[in-house]
Amino acid sequence: MRHAAPLLVALVGACAVAEPVRARPTPGDAVREGVAYLVRSQNSNGSWGSPRGTTGFDVLASPPGSHDAFRFGTTALGVMALAEAAKTDPAAAEARRKGLAFLLSAGEDVKRATPMEIYNVWAHGFGAQALAESYPEFKGTPTGERIARAWERELAALGRYETMWGGWNYYDFDARTKTPSMEPTSFTTATVLAAFEEGKRAGLAVPERLVERAVKVVERCRKPDGSFLYDFGWRYAPMHPANRMKGSLGRAQACNFGLAAWGKLEAGPLRAGLEQFFKEHRFIEIGRKRQWPHEGWYATAPYYYYYGHYYAARIIERMDPEDRAEFAPKLRDVVMPYQEPDGSWWDYNMYEYERPYGTAFAVMILQRLK
Repeated sequence: MRHAAPLLVALVGACAVAEPVRARPTPGDAVREGVAYLVRSQNSNGSWGSPRGTTGFDVLASPPGSHDAFRFGTTALGVMALAEAAKTDPAAAEARRKGLAFLLSAGEDVKRATPMEIYNVWAHGFGAQALAESYPEFKGTPTGERIARAWERELAALGRYETMWGGWNYYDFDARTKTPSMEPTSFTTATVLAAFEEGKRAGLAVPERLVERAVKVVERCRKPDGSFLYDFGWRYAPMHPANRMKGSLGRAQACNFGLAAWGKLEAGPLRAGLEQFFKEHRFIEIGRKRQWPHEGWYATAPYYYYYGHYYAARIIERMDPEDRAEFAPKLRDVVMPYQEPDGSWWDYNMYEYERPYGTAFAVMILQRLK
């Protein structure tokens, strides 16, 4: 029996040599595989995602409204992710064209699902960003005019669903009033601020009042150590695990980017935020692919993974070359290894939206780190 262990080692070694190993792709290869997945998984009407495929542990989503919102928001991300590949890849260009057509035609269908569920805010935020990013290419054409009208449509919806404090939440567990009564979440508000900045850069009109109130919300959610309250309602419990640095990692990058986009945060705090992000990265890592939302340590939820890394990439993209050279490889190293054999990325089972949205985020992350 004393020879059993060496024999087992030899057998395992032989099997390891014989087993085919998929070579780790380059960032370019990973992006191409991700783009191919998005092209392949697109619905016939140009959208991405569906309410099928539930595991029974998905987030609350009342049909049809919440699923209309999820599908619209996921499609917006797909359109943005395909923009660069569409310049050279005819299949990606056609998928992007169909996705943009869906955004232009289906926006009126995206509404508040119930008095409690306001997921359409995410659809309007990502939808506005996708429209703004597309506008310069089509400006002065009939499609450009349609994009400008759709942009106004999204702004009107965001104005309608702004909370009484300013900013946005995607639930109203309180009074469930026409003007949402529940305090705004810091990161949803920051996501809309990022979309508004894209609109401003594209030459589209941006509502100053909504911007000013939203900026104040995110600023008031920022704690002295650089972490962020989950939402403004947590101002009375700032040390709840979700509001500590380790709990807010996946949301803080969106908040930092949203503030920086409107001149409210300088390079020093942005760099400090990224340093904390990578120092404590294991705490966002343990939330990835969890069965339940917020079951990870510090109430980390799975669906913050690629979302948070996307805004980290947007911060890195605007850094000086020296800082980019430091942080870009770190970010690539925590995104690329998780690409699935089918070319997708995902972080949380959510009906059939997770692979399209995860892949879109990952593709945009890697594209911004060149």
